Amino acid sequence: MTTVAATATAAPPAIPNAQASTVNGLAGTKQDSPPPAVPPRPPATPAAIAPDQAGISGLVPAPNDDIGVGQLRPATAQPSAPGSPEEQSGASWLRGVVLPIYPSPESDHWGWLINGWLIPNDAEPLAIGRDAAFSMVQTEPGIYTFPVLEIRPDGWFSFQYTSAGVAWAHTAHLDLGTTPLTLETWEVSIKDSVQLQFRRPGLSQPMRLAPSGSAPLQALVGPNSIMKPLELEGDWLRVRVTQPAQGCTPLPGASTAEGWVRWRNEADMPLVWFSPSGCQ
Repeated sequence: MTTVAATATAAPPAIPNAQASTVNGLAGTKQDSPPPAVPPRPPATPAAIAPDQAGISGLVPAPNDDIGVGQLRPATAQPSAPGSPEEQSGASWLRGVVLPIYPSPESDHWGWLINGWLIPNDAEPLAIGRDAAFSMVQTEPGIYTFPVLEIRPDGWFSFQYTSAGVAWAHTAHLDLGTTPLTLETWEVSIKDSVQLQFRRPGLSQPMRLAPSGSAPLQALVGPNSIMKPLELEGDWLRVRVTQPAQGCTPLPGASTAEGWVRWRNEADMPLVWFSPSGCQ
């Protein structure tokens, strides 16, 4: 990858190709080698700022986008007063993050995500969303997170921070800032979500009587529906579906049924996503 000069909401400098905290949903994670030491922090760290959300894109991934195995997110994502130091709405939680990042697990330290800034070593700090355009996803109403592409047993993980930029970090470094971080697999995120929708808009999807592609068809889930997760079993999710609906409101004549839909395909790519409305 090439380095991009810093301009307003430009792509940030690309990182070259080359278990102290929670990993939520990844059973049996262990470290066979000691975690990397925490690198020295930048000599002059800018004051914490909330990222400019106008410079953050990709919040709803396209149907064929690779969104990896889970998300890098604040360990406790709770609404708080706008403008307060604890605010976590959108990408504001990044103002409390301190995370060293690397081109690869075998490489030297490259820079930092710190206080809402991207700070490459020996370079000027870039304000996230203002000086450097970032790519994140919205996984629940009001919270943006980073897709995690790989989680290794030794604690290293990679995450996507721009449309073409990938960084590596270590789970031992997830709690260096005032906002502790966690890795959460899509299994956990999907199971605990409030409302889901299929990633391919406009298409009706089969809901079956059992978690199997050969099970009898119970109904077709249309695009105008409210789909709430109930139980996850492998690649299948038991859901309660109310349709037809407009937003969070069932339309006249709507009916509710429960059944099983496939939430992940053979390539482990999620087929469902989080509804932005988040109906209660």
